[in-house]
Amino acid sequence: MRISKAVMALVTLATVTGCATPEPEYPTTLDMTTWSVVAVDPGSGDVGVAVASCVETYGDAVAALVPGMGAAATQAGFDIDNRNRVFEAIQEGLTAPEVIARVTDPEWDDELERRQYGVVTMHDGYVRVAGYTTPLRQGMVTDEDGSARYAGIMADASRGVSSQGNTLAGHAVVRDPLDAYRRDDPAGFNSLPDRLMRALEAGAIAGGDVRCNQGNIRQTTSMAAILVARGGDEAYATENIGMTDAGTPDAPWLALSVQTERLAENPLLDLRRQYDEWRRTVDPDPVVFDGR
Repeated sequence: MRISKAVMALVTLATVTGCATPEPEYPTTLDMTTWSVVAVDPGSGDVGVAVASCVETYGDAVAALVPGMGAAATQAGFDIDNRNRVFEAIQEGLTAPEVIARVTDPEWDDELERRQYGVVTMHDGYVRVAGYTTPLRQGMVTDEDGSARYAGIMADASRGVSSQGNTLAGHAVVRDPLDAYRRDDPAGFNSLPDRLMRALEAGAIAGGDVRCNQGNIRQTTSMAAILVARGGDEAYATENIGMTDAGTPDAPWLALSVQTERLAENPLLDLRRQYDEWRRTVDPDPVVFDGR
């Protein structure tokens, strides 16, 4: 198992003060990370997670990638402990339903009313999917201020994918990414990263995170990331919430992560630009679905 080391570069002040700047402080929890797509390719063992949210920090810690075995998104109100519990369970070889059963055990977690999970696992070419959204937040809910937000999960084991989210503009922010992932692109962009990228964009088009939509501004998200590990790679998850390994040796095969302020330009525009630049340097194999 490998959990990556901290990423952010520290500026050494030894030549001036004789000491270095302190290590950055990362949050231990993150509230209401919103929509994500988890996917696996049982043919190659590739695994990936794409995530977007109206939080002003990197969201990479949502993802747990275990090539050849599965992947998961840990979101809503989450902390490193419950993310790591999912990560460890997949590495132990548990199926998606078994992972969910473990992490939603009330004897282990007394904050289940804050949780959401999406898990996809594969064993001997067969895929299992499972998820959890707290019943208190499932469906369309109206807050005390009159604002409405949606939470839910949709999955397709035959396509090795799960789409989930909370604090969303509506059900379409879960449904449309699932449909976009499953759709075959006639131009041939049908690898796992290709499908994740267009799934994330489909969620934004459907309205994304309701918190980033104010007045006539439809930003839909202030953070977006896509993380993919190849079948022969090591297991991967960031060490801390609020950090990214993108651009470092600790990053998985594909690691792109963008953040901006709320009501600024939609970060998915920059993520797409970075993705297209990356895509020109590689030729990943398409995902071939066999329905198992």
